[in-house]
Amino acid sequence: MKIFNLPDLGEGLPDAEIVRWLVKEGDKVALDQPMVEMETAKAVVEVPSPYEGTITRLNGQAGDVIEVGAALVEFDGDGSSAAAAVPAQAAPQAAATEAPKAAPAAVAGGQVFNLPDLGEGLPDAEIVRWLVSEGDELALDQPMVEMETAKAVVEVPSPFAAKVAKLYGQAGDVIEVGAPLISFGDAGATSAAPVAAEEESKPSGDAGTVVGAVQVGNTIVAESANAVVKALARKLKVDLAQVTGTGPDGAITQADIKKAKADGKLMGTQAAAPQPAPVAAPAGEENPLDFRASPAVRAHARRLGVMLSACNATGKKGTITKADVDAAVGKSVPAAAPAQAKPAAAPAGDRLPTIQVSIEPQSVRGVRRAMAMGMAKSHATVVPTTLMEDADITNWPKQDFLARYVRALVFASKVEPALNCWFDGERFERLVHPNVHVGIAVDSPDGLYVPVVHDADKKDANQIRQRVQELREKIETRSLKQEDQQGATITLSNFGSIAGRYGTPVVSPPQVAILGTGRFREELKLTDKGIAKHKMLPLSLTFDHRACTGGEAARFLAAVIEDLQKPV
Repeated sequence: MKIFNLPDLGEGLPDAEIVRWLVKEGDKVALDQPMVEMETAKAVVEVPSPYEGTITRLNGQAGDVIEVGAALVEFDGDGSSAAAAVPAQAAPQAAATEAPKAAPAAVAGGQVFNLPDLGEGLPDAEIVRWLVSEGDELALDQPMVEMETAKAVVEVPSPFAAKVAKLYGQAGDVIEVGAPLISFGDAGATSAAPVAAEEESKPSGDAGTVVGAVQVGNTIVAESANAVVKALARKLKVDLAQVTGTGPDGAITQADIKKAKADGKLMGTQAAAPQPAPVAAPAGEENPLDFRASPAVRAHARRLGVMLSACNATGKKGTITKADVDAAVGKSVPAAAPAQAKPAAAPAGDRLPTIQVSIEPQSVRGVRRAMAMGMAKSHATVVPTTLMEDADITNWPKQDFLARYVRALVFASKVEPALNCWFDGERFERLVHPNVHVGIAVDSPDGLYVPVVHDADKKDANQIRQRVQELREKIETRSLKQEDQQGATITLSNFGSIAGRYGTPVVSPPQVAILGTGRFREELKLTDKGIAKHKMLPLSLTFDHRACTGGEAARFLAAVIEDLQKPV
């Protein structure tokens, strides 16, 4: 039996949603035959079969969220998915999956177990306390050590039934992922395999952990749910601790998650029940588990006397980095801050009405998440400068404005090619494109899409209109492909169709320019024949000043205006 795990589909995101299956259980598939359509951040991707064989199990149905690395399809088995999963092979449209971790290095007298990724995607973890001692005989899966990650304390089980030869580190030490944690003697070893394949295949970023049970706050949650169920629980904001599994051996199923959603068993709504009393932090201190930061960052904050609550988290998934700690030096709340006096009650008759507000956090994923990541990349890498000017379009006949905007971009790119290029900020190289591929920002309820009109310089107005309409229909039907959004050399943002006169549109690397068109306005102008009313189009051109000079940008904008002011 072979199990195909979902590979990274090229967006760098931790999961994807099933749009529809193209095969069914019992089908015989050929190598590279499309099996399923998966929706990533901005595109629907067909995932082909990595094998030639018979499908015996499909994991999930339309609408289910599958984590990268989780089981997707089983081939030539009995449908139980009991065998070890075969590492996912990358689809032609997808990026290659991460290589399996190497087996433990052999040392004199036994095996070395390296610290695995404990599910937070962080580079290290801190030893809380050892549960075993050197010389102890361990059983397979016996808890060995408690490790603290960003927000959880994780028990790491033994991958062997063997004798402990050496413990690497003591309580308070920070161990890097992949570094030696414990070594075992030869005697009694029954397995030389590293951490179970199922544990290794789980992607980082899970609310649970890769191995053992997880302590979140003061609640221990057993690892009784698979990756598909956990992803669905996160999507629906269901608290796994409140869900009773109805599957085999009490396993939680997707049906259990959906029922829990209907029953209101959401995160933060757990009914009051006897819970262990939380350990109160000393006055003026904070609970480190309230903040997402690696042990090394916490130690760095302690050395500098910085409270994590004063840090602005800029790392992946809201993680506090060392740079965030350094930036917060001097901003921490004093340890012995005086208690604030309670505000005096308002006089009778002056009291404001009590307003009940219920706010449920929304997970930013899919198109919006991709937009957020793209904006962050632009902010971190581009040196933006914006030029603003108006074009007089009084003499325009009634027509499709968007096609004219694209035509003007093509004309300006031929006059000043420096803005129709890509820039590599690491190598300080630029690639000036001979053809013009215009990305067009399209607003939708799901977020911002930027489909591309390829070879716009080879299309007339009718062909441009037809292509834009095709792209809009694909967005509405959620059938936009990755190739529809790739290869843009310059971008157009027509925000004026909604509201706004001028703006500072954001450049999307490796592009170096984006043109924003604002809302038309009527303006009185003095002409040879007296005062006349003219129709003005506001323009905002943002360019990456690393790749373009101000003169090049000004000439480009002047060329745009020249073409736009032509009657036809």
